[in-house]
Amino acid sequence: MNHLTPDNQRPPCVLIAEDDQALRELLSFAMNRAGFSVACCNNGKRLLEILENGIDDASTAVDIVITDLRMPALSGLEVLEALFDRPERPPIICMTAFGDAKTHQAAIRFGATHTIDKPFDIDEMIDLVRAVYNYKNSQKE
Repeated sequence: MNHLTPDNQRPPCVLIAEDDQALRELLSFAMNRAGFSVACCNNGKRLLEILENGIDDASTAVDIVITDLRMPALSGLEVLEALFDRPERPPIICMTAFGDAKTHQAAIRFGATHTIDKPFDIDEMIDLVRAVYNYKNSQKE
């Protein structure tokens, strides 16, 4: 049983965009065990495509995005900038190994919910995703 949603609803979907395969798999495993459904991609161009066109199964909506800021094709910042004026976009949590103040400020300016420096504690990331998801849902009511 999923503690995030009632039995008759789908679990919240987390989209993970990370070019490092090991970290992408670790986050996917951890989020899945925490009760989320998970979709993944390995570059910013694919992330933007998914957010614009939906996941392969169009009935699956993305509830939260976790994205690296430095990726091939498009950076996480470029994706944030492209989505800046879209009110329907999901909350976006950014992660970076290059977490200077300028990078954090740019991510927040373009609408990131949070920016986390790598390495980070997986349990803290799960707690953050839950908090962002719960906050997002409380705003709908």
